[in-house]
Amino acid sequence: MQGRAAAAPAWAGGFEWASADLSDGRGIDEAVSGADVIVHAASDPRRADAVDVEGTRRLLAAAAARSVAHFLYISIVGVDRIPHPYYARKRAAEEVVAAGRVPWSILRLTQFHSFVAHIIKRAVRAPFVILLPRHFQFQNVDLSDAAARTLRAIVAGPAGALPDYGGPAVLTLGEAATWRRVRGVSKPIVNLPMFGRRAAAFRAGWNTAAAGERGVVTFGEWLERRQAGVPS
Repeated sequence: MQGRAAAAPAWAGGFEWASADLSDGRGIDEAVSGADVIVHAASDPRRADAVDVEGTRRLLAAAAARSVAHFLYISIVGVDRIPHPYYARKRAAEEVVAAGRVPWSILRLTQFHSFVAHIIKRAVRAPFVILLPRHFQFQNVDLSDAAARTLRAIVAGPAGALPDYGGPAVLTLGEAATWRRVRGVSKPIVNLPMFGRRAAAFRAGWNTAAAGERGVVTFGEWLERRQAGVPS
């Protein structure tokens, strides 16, 4: 299921593939036909109202019409606490799921290792130094761990709001950036001051799963895999 209709990727050759556009509803009825479980992980931060909120509403309506047994929505840890417009849309989508007629589960994940690596790589572009809000906290999780947790949620069946799920350790951006394998350079790390309620929320770790469940693959192990060319 995509934010917009898309052709089947090369790896999908062994699967039955259906494409739909959540922003306008094209193909949704056909895509959910015959499904027992829907894992809704589609998102578009640039069109969050149309895709994440209204698209979820359309998908739920189709799921209800087809008597789908379980609707599992993948969300983000902290959407109920961090003042971010995109997070507000994800929270609104959660509310749509919880108010719907289809038995549901909501699984909030922390950011993936690749997301934190991307932030650091962008910061490396600054001349002479690496500019980062070094005290922002992340409990980034490996995609394989997140996929395994999602599979367990499918097997368990509808369970409402599930415990938050994150990586094995909480790291500040400053700590994560000390891994030269992600930086690729030896420039010094300099703190980038950021202000406002959103920045304060990330410094406080409201995006981490402090009381939730944890995966096992660390950021360092993920970097080693990437360096070795192992898919992640």
